[in-house]
Amino acid sequence: MYAFLLIITTILLIIVASQSIYSFTIGAPILFSPKESIFEALTYYKPKPGENFYDLGSGTGRSMLIASKKFNLNIFGFELSSPIAAISKFNFWINGVKKSKINLKNFYNEDLSNADIIFCFLTPKAMLRLKDKFEKELKPGTRIISYAFSIPNWNPDKVIFNNTPGKTYCYIKK
Repeated sequence: MYAFLLIITTILLIIVASQSIYSFTIGAPILFSPKESIFEALTYYKPKPGENFYDLGSGTGRSMLIASKKFNLNIFGFELSSPIAAISKFNFWINGVKKSKINLKNFYNEDLSNADIIFCFLTPKAMLRLKDKFEKELKPGTRIISYAFSIPNWNPDKVIFNNTPGKTYCYIKK
């Protein structure tokens, strides 16, 4: 029995590790965004209930949970790791979030044009790659929140400094 549990645990760890390594290589490592930064940026934008909130590399769903519970937004996440996506679904369930959509897809290959607000905590390499995608796909007025890393050659509408290690960059698509 012990050997069986060890084998299953090892297989699960390999799956999670391989998905995590792939996520890291495309610029979306599993990192936790500070709740206060997410809340402060969303408060700054004054979103209307029912707007579409997209999280690129949604992880455990922390930003989506805040967007849903505090601002009544429709929430959509993109996450490559199925075990991490399962954690976010469980997180939504225990917090009473009834409507959410976690896409087990690479956000680089998905249409983001229906987003009203986009949240991301991605690497500088990913932000550079997303810059062109944002310019082509996002409608004017789409708000983009990026924790820790800016969008190259875009001027933020606001930069939030709080008691977290990174800055939060707030943009509005022109």
